[in-house]
Amino acid sequence: MTATTRTLPAGPSLSRRLYGLGSIFGKTVRDSRRAMLVTAILLAIVFLGVTKAFVAEFNTADKRLELVQLTQALPPIIAGLAGKVTDNIGTMGGYLQYKYGTFIPILLSLWSILALSGTLASETQRGSMDILAATGKPRRTIALQKLAGHIVPLTIALLVLFLSVVVAGSAYPVLPGDAISVTSAFAYTVWAGLMALAAGSLAFALGPFVGRGAAAGIAGFVTFAGFILNGYQGPVPSLAPFASLTWWCWTSNHLALAGYYDWTSVLLVAALVVVLLYVGVAAFTRRDIGLTSVVPIPSTPRALRGLGGPVGRAAASNLGVAIAWGAGLGIFGLILGNSSKDFLESLQKSPLFLQLLQQAFPNTDYATPGGFLQLLFVQFGVLLAGLAAATFAAGWASDETSGRLEMVLATPLGRVRWALASGAGLLINVATFVAIVAIGIGLGIASSGGDLATPVLGSLILGVYAAALVGIGLAVGGIARAGWAAPAVVIVVLLTWFLQLVGPLFSLPEVVQNLALTAHLGETMVGRWDWGGVGMAAVLAVGGIALGAWGFRRRDLVR
Repeated sequence: MTATTRTLPAGPSLSRRLYGLGSIFGKTVRDSRRAMLVTAILLAIVFLGVTKAFVAEFNTADKRLELVQLTQALPPIIAGLAGKVTDNIGTMGGYLQYKYGTFIPILLSLWSILALSGTLASETQRGSMDILAATGKPRRTIALQKLAGHIVPLTIALLVLFLSVVVAGSAYPVLPGDAISVTSAFAYTVWAGLMALAAGSLAFALGPFVGRGAAAGIAGFVTFAGFILNGYQGPVPSLAPFASLTWWCWTSNHLALAGYYDWTSVLLVAALVVVLLYVGVAAFTRRDIGLTSVVPIPSTPRALRGLGGPVGRAAASNLGVAIAWGAGLGIFGLILGNSSKDFLESLQKSPLFLQLLQQAFPNTDYATPGGFLQLLFVQFGVLLAGLAAATFAAGWASDETSGRLEMVLATPLGRVRWALASGAGLLINVATFVAIVAIGIGLGIASSGGDLATPVLGSLILGVYAAALVGIGLAVGGIARAGWAAPAVVIVVLLTWFLQLVGPLFSLPEVVQNLALTAHLGETMVGRWDWGGVGMAAVLAVGGIALGAWGFRRRDLVR
């Protein structure tokens, strides 16, 4: 009888590692593959589509001259949202930088915030991080591999963006000066990537201290508020001190597509990213797993501990996240509301534009604090409200994905009752969120004078929109699996944003543009409510929760 020996492989093969087996980095990349593909495709479609539409619409020197004159005629209070007007605004690169250059970093920032706020917190919440830390791998290694698992997919998406800019810059030019150089493409791509990482790294640094939901809320608020504040610090001087604290202001002179570079400011953002990522890694390394706050706080009242039944428990579990999102967006509304007086003074200096507004919207008075908020606050307010709804859905899903729901359902509590009660708890979170936002807007408007009731009541539309998204998320999570609830909400939010951005540009059929729920919200800050849209949102909220309860009753629990 003979025996043979053979040497076992030291670990999984390269192909299995790339698939996510045997490597924390590989698994993180694999988990991000769908987000990477969706983001890369959106970047290519948006940039190539916008560029092609531009050269098709403005294909003669006369049309370009009209474009330049129209852009220069806009008062600063209106032009600020796009960006700085350069002396080559009539070229393809100059106009793209002015009109669309800042929207791509916003899209990338959304991905980075959602990914880095939860890359460590999600596994900590599920309890799998304790098992991973028990394998002997240093916690610093775990954090770095998790971090690299987002940076690599982001880099791949940025490579697609770079190639899209290069292709558009060389294939589409029709007039002298239209070509976009490879240097400009590289400078724009680096800037866009660092802007996204600045937002994501802030969420990554805050995550170990305040948890995933609050970290995403704070980072989202800083990102979008910085974008608005930077655009309007010129015509509204009271915004300048706040704008100077953001990376949007630091890099405001780096207009790469237009051929203007400010590498010093880009390096400053890179340094901020490194510092914030170091803080996030160090905090995860040195703190207990799952500990999110070392600040002593008073004991939570019994009514807020979730001890009074499934509704109270569902509301209490997301209460801190709702307060964080509401406070962030409420502070943003307070700052803008307080600045509405400067807006009205600036608007009075542009009587021609004011006359055009009155002709285009005869039934709407934008020369009011509510009109200012409708123009500047609502567009990004609904986007942040959508992300808040996604974090609420993620908190709801964590009961099932973490295994806690198995213990809850072991009590005499019916599945349908739990699902309906959890949905009701999330609607309470939405109400808490929007109430705080309304208070912030009210304080801002009160400090500057003007009609108070209309914009405060108008801010409630953010809650209507968030409630509809919660219903969509719970319907998907109940019928399919809980882990899909938050991604479903994020996808709806991004598709809505995408339709708003490219719908008018590509002259999409009205029926397609109307698929965006935000097209049916009216202009509530100036008192114009679309009650049909409000009713549709209510049906989505209530019907989604009911549909999710029906689906949850019929399926097994899935971690």
